[in-house]
Parts: sequence; structure tokens; C-alpha cells
Amino acid sequence: MDMQKITNCIGKGAFVEAENAWMAAVRDDPAPELVNKALCAFVAAGKEDMAETLGWALLEAHAESPKEQTLALACAAYLALPGSEELRSQTAELFKAAYGDSENFEEIYKAAGLETGQSARRAIRTLQTCLALTPGVHLVNRFDGRLIKIIRLTPMGEFEFHDFADKRDEAIEPKLLADEFDPLDEADFRAMQLAGVDAMTQLVQKEIARVLIGLCIANAGQADSDTIKQTLVPKYLPASKWSSWWGRARTAAKKSENLTLEGRSPVVVIYHPGGKTLEEEYLASQAYQGAYHPIDWLGVLQNYMRDASARGDRPDANFTATITAAIAQRTLKCASSSQLAEALEGVLVLEIAGQMGIAPPGESLPGAIEILDKMKDPAEAVAKLPEADLWPGAIKAVHDLSNGPEIFEQLLYLAPLEQLDTIAANLAELGNNDAPSQAVARAIISPIEHIDLCLWVWLAEGQIVVDQPGKLTMLMKLLDLAHEIDHNWPGDQASRKNARQKVRQALSAGDYAIYQQALDEADEAMGSVVKTKIERTDSLAQALSEQMINRLREKFFSLFVKARVNPWEDESVIWTSEAALEAHHKELKVLKEVTMPANAKQIGEAAEEGDLRENADWQAAIEERDMLVARARKIQDELARARAIHITHVPKDSIGIGSRVTLRRVADGETFEMSFLGPWDSDTANGIYAYTTKLAKNLMGKKIGDTLSLEIAGQQGQFTIDSLAAAI
Repeated sequence: MDMQKITNCIGKGAFVEAENAWMAAVRDDPAPELVNKALCAFVAAGKEDMAETLGWALLEAHAESPKEQTLALACAAYLALPGSEELRSQTAELFKAAYGDSENFEEIYKAAGLETGQSARRAIRTLQTCLALTPGVHLVNRFDGRLIKIIRLTPMGEFEFHDFADKRDEAIEPKLLADEFDPLDEADFRAMQLAGVDAMTQLVQKEIARVLIGLCIANAGQADSDTIKQTLVPKYLPASKWSSWWGRARTAAKKSENLTLEGRSPVVVIYHPGGKTLEEEYLASQAYQGAYHPIDWLGVLQNYMRDASARGDRPDANFTATITAAIAQRTLKCASSSQLAEALEGVLVLEIAGQMGIAPPGESLPGAIEILDKMKDPAEAVAKLPEADLWPGAIKAVHDLSNGPEIFEQLLYLAPLEQLDTIAANLAELGNNDAPSQAVARAIISPIEHIDLCLWVWLAEGQIVVDQPGKLTMLMKLLDLAHEIDHNWPGDQASRKNARQKVRQALSAGDYAIYQQALDEADEAMGSVVKTKIERTDSLAQALSEQMINRLREKFFSLFVKARVNPWEDESVIWTSEAALEAHHKELKVLKEVTMPANAKQIGEAAEEGDLRENADWQAAIEERDMLVARARKIQDELARARAIHITHVPKDSIGIGSRVTLRRVADGETFEMSFLGPWDSDTANGIYAYTTKLAKNLMGKKIGDTLSLEIAGQQGQFTIDSLAAAI
């Protein structure tokens, strides 16, 4: 059915043309969902009578088709025209013809209410779902994901089922079953899990493609690598085995005719139930459909050749020829205009294609040397090449240019870190050994302008330039650079993030081997400087900073000897009373057992009302669910850090967490009593303060008889500590 044509005609008011398009389509085998969509479009345009006539024409055209096919079309038409008694009656007759001889048909048909006033949507859903059920079939709750297994249809007309979550048998009437549950494909990962942890652990190792297909089915046809990892680790796969398993999984997906991979971070696994040839998969992929520039086509070619090899297939010459022709056409267009940089990409991409064994296009194209020679700034064009794979061809072309040494010298300041060794080697071959040393000297003076040159020196295993700085000197430069990236970065956020990542990777390179070399060159005074620089630099990230500090501690332990942290200064712990801790536990329990289930019920009830896109009650319930989940997670995080204050924790000779204090104002002798408990206990009206408040922190550690300046009840004054006791 040409749905687009019918919709366009209806939108223009060309109803006769739309009717003709419909009549031409119904003689084929139209999909029920397209039938419903087209009839709904007629109804929305105020042509309900025409829609009903067209619905009847459709059913008459398929009167001799298989019963199940005709029934599916009738359901689609009736759902578009729920007020049509004739379509309802015809649909009812088709259900009886298709399922009338089935066991339990009468009970399910009666419960569905198709002929007794039940809404069309609910009645059809009940019949389509329940008539297909047999003992042993699994279903999944569309709201909370619970799995059940059908046991039987009882004499009372209810479905008896086993709930795997509650581990008990229950009964439910057909309409409610269809409202809440969808049949579960036995290939669905959720159904596979019913085999048990041991069986699934074996399956995950031995039948990877089957597991990937099951995960895709469980996630509406596709699953990204993050979702797959969260599902499998650690229940069925140890975290330490994930990387190697995921490598095998990608290989299995590429070999499967039913799976394709798209994207990079995260990678998305897509399931194709009918299977596709590799060429068909690529023709339908986003990468192929969106390819325009030569670099886009290079990615398609590389992935295609890799996947063909993984499947053991011979690359299709016609398919690759189509791609190389597109690259050649774009390259010629760019070469004849001012887009020489993209023309350079095109000829370099075709060189790589030739190295992969792909036949060249028939067109005669200029070479990389010819294109570079026409450019005003060839060094900048080479530096901006979007993929590292293009660099070998570009460097070879630069080497053969008459002004190659000058271009290489410029590239020292423009090229990425990975290309600097090759550029320096080419300069040496062309007789210019001074340029790299001069470039490094400039980089040391202004690291933030020459990050890659600084990292090149830091990562070098030997002497790469004359007067090369030592590792300790370069460590200081990199730590200063990291600080500069945080506070004085001249570029945008994306480039700042990239620069941070480069510095982090360089500092941790070789499992911190280069960093250790730098520390070996330092004395304790320089170690103290390194410690200060690490501690002041936020962009190092916690894990990197901790590793660097740990190695520094091993080298200079005396720099780290300090007093034990006081309890009120330890941010990793939340101190609280037993009562407040219990109240937090109760709040979480109510959230999980009362509030969230009630919200799930609201979502289910709202979902029955129809189109979710315009269902305000459903949207409000979903928003409430998200807030409840966030609150539950926050409480769980706090409870993980919470510790109850016991009498043994309260110091007897000084103020601490859990102390009750009597203060006397020096000016007039007035006394004030206050207790210091946790942030969940705070009740300032009754003199209970959190130990995290400013007032509490001023008093922590003080003793009886100490006098200090405090602000209490909005008034500043001198107060003396008269007495101490436990507030617990």
C-alpha cells in the first residue's frame, strides 16, 4: 500500500485520487498497520463514510484470502472505525471462523466483550492476545517487566499463571491479562534467563550470537553495548572478562546474517529477523545512506571489507565499484573548484581502497602531489586530514614535493602527536635535523600552544632532539599545562576536553613508567613541588591523581605524614542518630513498597486511555516515577554512607558529634543548651544542630572552660563552655 501517496492526496483534499490509490493497493497484500493508518487519515479529514466504504472494499477483495490474514485486516479497519456496527459484526464473525473450533474460545470471546459494549481497542487486544495462549507460554508485564507463565484457563474463565517474581501461582481474567501483559518471544533474553544462572552463564560463553539476538528482542530490536554490559555483568559474566567477551561478541555479530553493528560509543547491535546479505545490510545502514564526502565512504569501505572477511565472503565487486565511483565523482568535482582539501582526501581514500584490493574507478583523477602543489597552504590541509589512515599517502606526497622540507617544518607545529616521529624522520632524510629541536624549544616556552610537541618529548623512549629536556622537567611542564587547560584554555569545551584527555593518557602511559622515571630524577624538595601541583590541578581526574600521589608517597613518605582526620571532617561518612537512621530506612521502604507500586498502577491505568503521546495523565505519572526513582537512589546512597552515633563515640572531655553542651554568655550570664547530632536530626527550634553547621564546626574539639566568640540566636558574643554531656 502506497501510504505516502494516499496521505498526500488526503492532505490536499484530493479524495477521489486517494480513493483510487486505495483501490489499487487493496488488491495486493497490504500490511494491517498501513490499512489502519490510511483509514484513520480519512476519518481525521472528516470522510468517515468513505473510510467505512473503503474498509468494506478491502475485506471483499480478500474474502478468499486465508482466514487469519482477512481477520487481521478486519481488526485494522474496525480499530480505525470503532463506531461501525457492520465492521464490528464482520470482525466478530471472522474471529469465530478463525478460532471457533479452538478450546476455550467461548470463554475468552465472552470475556473480551466484542459484542457486548467493550471498547474496540480493548476487545481486539484481549482476543488477539488470549486466543494465542497455551499452557507454558511466557508473557511479560509491559509496565514493570514481570515474567509469568500460563498454566491453564480455569473453568471460571480466568487464566492461571505462575509469577516468577513472587514465585507463586495466581489467576487473572482475560481482559486484565491483555491489558498488562504481552506474549514473550521464547528467543527473548528475558525468557532465556528462566533457565537459571548456571545455564545462562554457559549460554553466554558458548552461543554469543543467540544471546545478542535475545537481548535485541528484549530491547525493541536493538541493544547498545552499555545495555548489554549492564545486563550480563556481573550476573553471567565477570567484569574482568567483559572486554574479551565483547570482542568475541562483535565478531559473532559480524558473522551473523541476522545482526548488524552501528555506531562507535556505544556500539549498537541491531537484529534483522529475516536476515540480510552483507551488501543489503550496508545499503540500508545509516553509514551508507549518509555517506557523501570521501572520508565517509572510506569508513563504509573499511567496515565492509572487514565484515566480509569475518563472514568468509568474497567482496562484491559491483558494490565496491559503486562506492569508488561516488568517491571519484566527488573528487573530480572538488578538484575543479576551490575545494582542494576534499579533493586531496578523495585521492588518498582511493589509494587506500587500492591497497585493500578494490579496483580503481574508471575516471582519470589528479594525484596527491598535483593537488598539494596547487594549494596555498598545503601544510594546513594535511594537518586537517580527518583520519590517521590518510596520513601515509599525504606524507609520501609531501616528501616528493620540491618544497617538502618547508611543509614538514610547518607540520611539526600542526600535526597530531602520532605523526611527529614520521615527520621528524622525513626532515632528517631531507637534511633538516635542526627543525625538530627548534620546535621543541618553542613548545617548552609555551606548552599550551604546542601540546602535542610537549607530549612527544615526554613519551619519547630515547633522544629525539638535541638538548632534549629531562623527564622531571617535562613532568613540571605537563602539570603546569594541565592547570592552564583548566583555567586559561583558549578554545571551546570540546577541544578543552580533548586536551585534558591527551595529558591524562600521557601521564599514565606505560602504567606510569615515565612518571616514575621523572620521580627518580627528583629530590624531596622537588617532590613537594610535584605534590602541590598535582593537588591543585582538577583536570587530572580522581583516579589519575590518586595513582600519581600514591607513587609519590612511596618515593617521599615524609611528605604525607599528617594528623588523623576528625570524625566531623570526614565527608565519606554521614553520622546520624538511630532514630533518624531508622526513619530514612522507613522512607525508602515506603517508596519501594507503597509509593512506587501505586505509581506503577497509575501508569497502567493511564495507558489504557489510548494514545500515550497526548495522554497528560500518563505523562504526569511517568514524571512522578522518575522523581521517585531519583529520590530512592539518593536515599540509598546516603544510607550506604550513614553510621549511627553511639554513646561510645561521644568524647567525654571535648565537644564532638553526639555532645550536649551548655554555653554561658560572658556579658550577662545567660545560658544556652544545644546538642550536636547528624544533618537528619537537625531541629534548631529545640536546640539540636547538625554537626556540619558553622556553629557546630566552631565548637568541635573545644573543652569545658574554653571561651570563644560565637553567633547564637542572631547575636555575636563571647561564650564559655560550662558543661558537657552525651546527647544520645
